[in-house]
Amino acid sequence: MPEPDERYALQCPSDCHAGATFGVAKTAFDIIRDDQVLRGAEIWGPFKDDNQWKLAKWLIKNVGHNQAEEFLKLGIIQDAGLDYSNKDRLYKAVDELPSGLDWRCKEVVQTGDLTNASGEALTETLEMLAYAPEQVYRDKEGTNRHIDEMWTGNWWWDLQKKMPARTTIAPVILSSDKTRLSQFRGDKSAWPIYLTVGNLAKEVRRSPTMHGTVLLGYLPVGKFDCFSEGARSLARYQAFHSCMRIILDSLVEAGKSGAYITCADRHIRFVMPILAAYVADYPEQCLVSGCMENRCPTGQIAPDRRGSHENCPPRDRQETLDLLDAHRNNSLSDELKERFKALGLRAIHEPFWRDLPHADIFTCFTPDLLHQLHKGVFKDHLVKWCTALIGEKEVDSRFRSVPSISALRHFKNGISHVSQWTGHEHKEMEKVFLGLVAGGVEDEVVIAVRALLDFIYLASLQAHTSVTLAALRQSLNNFHAHKQIFIDLGARFPEHFNIPKYHMLEHYVELILKFGSADGFNTEWSERLHIDYAKDGYRASNKKDYTAQMTKWLSRQEAVDRFTVYLEWYTNGEYNPDTHASTQALEAAMPVDPGSIASQGSQRPTYHVAATHPPSLRAIRASNIIQGHGATQFLPALHAFLKSHGSSIVPHTFDKFDLFKQLVIQLPVLPEAGKNKCKNVIRAAPPVAASRRQPAQPARCDFALVRTEQTRSRARGVNESPLEGISILSN
Repeated sequence: MPEPDERYALQCPSDCHAGATFGVAKTAFDIIRDDQVLRGAEIWGPFKDDNQWKLAKWLIKNVGHNQAEEFLKLGIIQDAGLDYSNKDRLYKAVDELPSGLDWRCKEVVQTGDLTNASGEALTETLEMLAYAPEQVYRDKEGTNRHIDEMWTGNWWWDLQKKMPARTTIAPVILSSDKTRLSQFRGDKSAWPIYLTVGNLAKEVRRSPTMHGTVLLGYLPVGKFDCFSEGARSLARYQAFHSCMRIILDSLVEAGKSGAYITCADRHIRFVMPILAAYVADYPEQCLVSGCMENRCPTGQIAPDRRGSHENCPPRDRQETLDLLDAHRNNSLSDELKERFKALGLRAIHEPFWRDLPHADIFTCFTPDLLHQLHKGVFKDHLVKWCTALIGEKEVDSRFRSVPSISALRHFKNGISHVSQWTGHEHKEMEKVFLGLVAGGVEDEVVIAVRALLDFIYLASLQAHTSVTLAALRQSLNNFHAHKQIFIDLGARFPEHFNIPKYHMLEHYVELILKFGSADGFNTEWSERLHIDYAKDGYRASNKKDYTAQMTKWLSRQEAVDRFTVYLEWYTNGEYNPDTHASTQALEAAMPVDPGSIASQGSQRPTYHVAATHPPSLRAIRASNIIQGHGATQFLPALHAFLKSHGSSIVPHTFDKFDLFKQLVIQLPVLPEAGKNKCKNVIRAAPPVAASRRQPAQPARCDFALVRTEQTRSRARGVNESPLEGISILSN
């Protein structure tokens, strides 16, 4: 059986010439440095030296306008001889740093169906900001197919064969999510639109510090008071699509004609940016597709059949456009009116995706682990149903009774009194939920709960195989086979499962095959980006005309981030005026193509302990270890270990030893689990008495099953060998 880290990549057909290059050119960083050389400027640009640059960076990233002015006016700072003695000079220097394209604002006038006292139609002016993201095509590129990344999916593979030869596809991933800016009063909101590309690894895309995702623009958040209540919903739909058309106008032309782009490796490629995926929660998916919120945004299934676990035929893009055009022209026949109604379409005039080349919006929606699974399927429904069967007090009692385990949250107060949950807390609840309901409900309920939890965990894998996808599909089958028990016992009311978020589970296998693993499109990363691109900017403003101030603040943040990366690039020796020579050196330093056949072989676990011993665990007699810790085999195991290493020392009960309170076992990397979750923590610590204001701590004695070389030898039927490895005993 192949090792889990072996990969065998099938390359794209050679006649496609995917990712072909057209010579070399200078990157943006090369151009910045050349300009500094021509002007005789130092590497720090408008700043005198590295210290002044670092202070300016710290002020921009951490201090507001008023605080920056007060700081720079301090006597000790004035005496330091800074080139910028006040905030205006500071911001002037920052504004001279190389930056991206400028923001532009366009006003969109909405004419409502209500009139004023003079009979004139009421209007509302919406401000829209957009940002051209050319730099995203200059980050990293890659067409090697990996089992977990977007370029391993069918979408990229199928489209590449349809494109002209020597074309590099840049799969555009959009994300939008409205967020509140004011917390305690007012209704200040922002509606950011984010953009990234599938050429970047998903770890880069979802990491704010890697800057793999850019803010494309802000959609206006209007009140629409000039419309009557019945027309207001459609007006919001139309305003969204009108503004998105303006923001994505350049993407239409670029997707049709393509462009020669200098990539990060200094090679020129003919790039065609194509809308591939749209990351949004369910209401926004309906908004984007132009359908009512009781419909499937990707398929044609009837509203009352969404819980039936049957095939959901895909929507037809051209049919939808034809129906919208006919509705706008008042040329719908009775048959077409019925079809329009059956599809649940909103009567928008010009959907923004009409002219986007090679893009079918109905196949762009991705799985949403946060809103669909953790918040929707699990917390909003499954927990609610089980609580109705077990009882709120009993559920809280069971959560409180869960023993303390490392890396597992202990809900010491239960869950019923918590008003707001985060995605992390949902995941912690899922870890123990199956064990909590077992024994408190009928067996068929346990089977249904397990099926949904299996689905959630399988869908959250960071890498998939045919086996895991088959298991994902089977877990959904198992739930639908046993879901009726919730209705029979009165836990689910109304008595149907036509729940939008449950229906979207039907599309998960197909979407993972199309775009790669679902963790690469989770809305958790867009909510994290709200902090950097919306909330922090709002807090830095004076809360009046805040949108314009936010864009200026963001421009300075981007300039500082860009210049920081530029300095790292220069100090790492990557600048070379001779483009060809530097390109050859860069290529020589590039790692082996991950698409080639390679195996790293199996990796053995490693063990880590703390560098120092806690005072309470120093110089402990072996007799106390045996009795107080229940380690009855401590001396025999230690003696066998010393003997196997050639030592004649025989430990006794009066010998003293320093102990560690925990052992961290670093496991081999599992592609399905990712790099950050491959460790086990085993604790073994005595109780700690109360001291001053610190409460008493109970003993921590985790249970562990550890395989040693001794047990392996016994399994092989050979002579017993000296003990190698570790033995962990617990009460």
